[in-house]
Amino acid sequence: MIETHVASRYARALFSVARSRGTVDIIASELFQLKSFSDKDRRLVAFLEAPQVLTEHKTAMVRTLFTTRLSPALLSFILLLIEKGRINLLNEIARGYEKLLEEHKGIIRARVTTAVDVDKDFKSSLVEKLKNITGKDVDLIHRIDKSIIGGIIVQLNYKVIDHSIRHQLSSLRHDLMRLKVY
Repeated sequence: MIETHVASRYARALFSVARSRGTVDIIASELFQLKSFSDKDRRLVAFLEAPQVLTEHKTAMVRTLFTTRLSPALLSFILLLIEKGRINLLNEIARGYEKLLEEHKGIIRARVTTAVDVDKDFKSSLVEKLKNITGKDVDLIHRIDKSIIGGIIVQLNYKVIDHSIRHQLSSLRHDLMRLKVY
């Protein structure tokens, strides 16, 4: 929990610097590429997190690898994370930055789960309805999960709208179990 709070503070600080310099999208792109690279190959992150490696060696490696590939603000930020021993929070910081970016642009991410694939007309209709409800542009992420049997589950940030048949059957079973039969 504490690490989540710390990562959130770092993400806000990076976003604030990016906004003041007008490089919000550039830093976002670079940060997400760096996160993707670290997800695919954990060796660099393991090296940067290793307590037995001196901080000077870590910063030298980062400067060598990323001086020409990252904007100066993001490079300085990565070096700060290394210096403070917080490089392990990079992925969480990237997620926090992404949320701040979406909020800044007035976008909300909707995760939609259905039992079967749905057509484009249904998706666009759903996007319009969610846009009217939230007042923000909606980025729809669709997932198919046959275990919900039918219906739809919509997740908007921390709000979940579950109209799946699996949920309805579970509620019905719960209600029936509470009935007292004499």
